Amino acid sequence: MKYIKFAFPILAFIVLVFYSFAPVKVKGKVVELPYGTPTVEISMILYREGLLRNPLAFLFLHSIERKKLEAGEYEFDGFVYPWDVYEKLSKGLKKLYRITIPEGSDLYDIADILEKNLVCSSEDFLKYALSEETAKKYGLKTHSMEGFLFPDTYFFSKNTHPMMVIDIMHKNFLRKTEDMRKRLPEKGLTLESWVTIASMIEKETSKAQERPLVSAVIYNRIRKGMKLQIDPTVIYALKRKGMWEGRLTLKHLSMDDPYNTYYYYGLPPSPICNPGIESLRASLEPANVDYLYFVADGSGGHHFSKTLVEHNRRVMEYRNARK
Repeated sequence: MKYIKFAFPILAFIVLVFYSFAPVKVKGKVVELPYGTPTVEISMILYREGLLRNPLAFLFLHSIERKKLEAGEYEFDGFVYPWDVYEKLSKGLKKLYRITIPEGSDLYDIADILEKNLVCSSEDFLKYALSEETAKKYGLKTHSMEGFLFPDTYFFSKNTHPMMVIDIMHKNFLRKTEDMRKRLPEKGLTLESWVTIASMIEKETSKAQERPLVSAVIYNRIRKGMKLQIDPTVIYALKRKGMWEGRLTLKHLSMDDPYNTYYYYGLPPSPICNPGIESLRASLEPANVDYLYFVADGSGGHHFSKTLVEHNRRVMEYRNARK
């Protein structure tokens, strides 16, 4: 009889344990967990969303497993046990969304795309992507990740940490450019100068047949000690200053900025966008031509010239066609 008084509490405890670890039935339940959320708060979110009967069950599992829980958006369906939830979060089995980063996107463009798709905030992404410390982590001799995040279609979860996004995109860059990077020593190019030239090619033309020609103009002007005078470098300088309003003026061309290739000789300090494969290839394989100038032809392409006289004539033709 003396043990009877302990029977009820023990029975109640057993019932509580079975209840806490019993499955719940859900249908297409989606839960978002922001990165940086403490484990206790994660358990409460899961409880409030009806994925746990008792938040302590999740915390108990975590006290045993001690695995890293990944932020993001998770989807559950059917009968779900606490350990199913824990396993999904610890393995990072998130709900993924298809996101395309177009060729020629710069870090500011990518930041806007990521924020629009709720992957991470623009501010958070730029904090890491524009960091020299981040660039050094990947062995880059530059002050940001500009140029080294490959434009492609990705599958990201909501609330993904910016460094995870950067890591995935940079590893894709390394995969896609492996063969071309092996040729840099024979071309006398550093990784940074190669991508910088490719980024200017990418921004100057979208026509595949013109890319080797634009590349040739850049190399020819460098060899002759001429300023590159690439408009997109000025636009990038304005973007970095938060001054770009969609229109380039003569005043902008005289701006003292290291990215302004109308003001300074040589290449800009780093890439001005993230180029695609064709521009990267053109940066390695410029056309064998003597062109030093090019100007828009009014139909999406360019006229290429060997002399300033010919170039100025083309410029006048272009201006007259626009009137």
